[in-house]
Amino acid sequence: MMLCIVQARTGSTRLPNKTLMSLEGRPMLWHFLERVKKSKLIDGIVIATTKEKRDEAVCDFAERHNYHFFRGSERDVLDRFYSAAKEFKADAIVRVTPDCPLICPEVIDKIISEYLKGGHDYVTNTLIYTYPEGCDVEVFSFKALERAWQ
Repeated sequence: MMLCIVQARTGSTRLPNKTLMSLEGRPMLWHFLERVKKSKLIDGIVIATTKEKRDEAVCDFAERHNYHFFRGSERDVLDRFYSAAKEFKADAIVRVTPDCPLICPEVIDKIISEYLKGGHDYVTNTLIYTYPEGCDVEVFSFKALERAWQ
C-alpha cells in the first residue's frame, strides 16, 4: 500500500494553527488534501497529528471529511510517522506537508513512479531543487522508515 502520511498539528510556533487557517472559506488542510487526492498512485491518506488536546481540532476535521488519522508524539515526528505507517500497514510512504496547499498531484505521481521503478529505499525531489517551493515530495519504503526509527 502506497500510504500518504500528512503531518498536521496546530502548535506551530511561527504561525499557530496554520493547518486549520481559513483560505477562501475552508481550512488550508482541506485545500491541500483536495490536491493530494488527485494523485493516481496514492492508495490511502492518513493525517498524523499529536496527542495534544489542542490537536483534537485536527482529528475533528479528519472525521468530518472522512480521513483516517493517527495521534502520536508531538516532538518525535519519526515515531509518529513510523507508528502511523505500521498501524495502517504501509508498504511505502509518501510524505508531503500541508503548509504547501498548492502541492501538485502530477509531481507527487512523478516521484512515486520513480520509486516504483524499483531499487530505491528513498526518492525525493528535494536533494536538488528543480521544482518551485511547495512541491516537495518524499517517498520511502516502510523498511527504510523502520530502520531509521530503530
